[in-house]
Amino acid sequence: MNAGFYRAFEDRYRGSRETITQRLQAYLPFLEPLKALYADCPVLDLGCGRGEWLELMVREGFSPLGVDLDDGMLEACEALKLPANKDDVLSALRKLPDNSQVAVSGFHIAEHLPFAVLQELVAESLRVLRPAGLLILETPNAENVTVGTNNFYLDPTHEQPLPSLLMSFLADYSGFARAKIVRLQEPPEVHDEQAPLGVLNVLFSVSPDYAVVAQKAASPSQLQPFDDMFEAAYGISLDQLAHRYDRAIDRRFAELHNTVETVRATFFEPAEFQRIMAEVQAQQTHQLLVIQDRYQTALNDLQQQFGAVQQERNVALENCHHHFQRAQAVEQQLQAMLASTSWRVSAPLRMIGRVLYWPSRHGKAALRRVAPHARLWVERRPAVKRLALAALHRSPWLTQQIRRVLASEPVAMASDPQHGVIDHAPLTPRGRSIESALSEAMIKSKH
Repeated sequence: MNAGFYRAFEDRYRGSRETITQRLQAYLPFLEPLKALYADCPVLDLGCGRGEWLELMVREGFSPLGVDLDDGMLEACEALKLPANKDDVLSALRKLPDNSQVAVSGFHIAEHLPFAVLQELVAESLRVLRPAGLLILETPNAENVTVGTNNFYLDPTHEQPLPSLLMSFLADYSGFARAKIVRLQEPPEVHDEQAPLGVLNVLFSVSPDYAVVAQKAASPSQLQPFDDMFEAAYGISLDQLAHRYDRAIDRRFAELHNTVETVRATFFEPAEFQRIMAEVQAQQTHQLLVIQDRYQTALNDLQQQFGAVQQERNVALENCHHHFQRAQAVEQQLQAMLASTSWRVSAPLRMIGRVLYWPSRHGKAALRRVAPHARLWVERRPAVKRLALAALHRSPWLTQQIRRVLASEPVAMASDPQHGVIDHAPLTPRGRSIESALSEAMIKSKH
């Protein structure tokens, strides 16, 4: 591991010196009676780290000595002039004489050691402790699900979690007179028995750390001042939270059962139940009748509207049929008229009538241009000419009108141009080209 890595890791995840010092004060009640038993109170702190425990021991009147292998940690101790040496924990214990220490402490070192080394550490601690002396080993509490499944493995130097029962048994097996499991750092609110408790509290609110505090055998008078501390309860275990959760669930089910029984007794007695059901049915029947009346009224309105629309449609169909019959009759009359002999015979008269009325609509100049063509058209069709003359003999007025129009102004012919200028207006482009060719031929013949 790189130099300084573990010091930086501790600074980020272990907590500030003030926080750690405040947490460590939980052990002072165990140590306080030792000052009455011994004039000098030497304490060995294994894996002293940044020296928070050493600093607290000096303040409380003890004579501590810390050992650690990490140079970065020792630099922090040296900066505060705390007594600390670079040494291995077993080596430091082996150098001490028997019955020389009032306390041996190790905060979060047990989980870093192979179990065989831990066994020897506990045995050596028992050897160097004075009668009634204390061994304090703090370690992460795997009962807390977050710690046991995640946070423990955040430290790359951790070996394996150590269950509290294992640590307590190890102290008993090694020869200590008694051992106490001290759980630490749980949320304060979980101590309130009346506070709501959920599954997350059971899984995550168990004390995240614990310590085994083991005491070396001594006379009853020497051990008696420590009895209260060893008989007290500390922290919150997984069993405690699980039992509290079960009791809370049982209470909730009991309350629910009582509520159900109250409702049943109130509403489900036969007579009362029948009365309530009768009221409900009567209310539902009334609501259904109101809804039925509303829909019946709407249905009647729709039927009336439909009848009126249907009547209007029938009238419209009758009108359409009437107009259709009239149109058929008119069409038959028109076809009969167009097929009649009188219509075919009067065709020239209608044309002459259009010719007579056309000048009044389009001017005399246009009539003068059309009249010669009309005369030529009739002259070329003897049958039409005979019919036209017969019709004119029957209508003196029409004959007079035609003569008046034709006599109103001489019609200029192509062979007699007015003022020596041929009017090209009635000629088509083809006619004008023919007329030009004739003019050239006439000029050549004169020469």
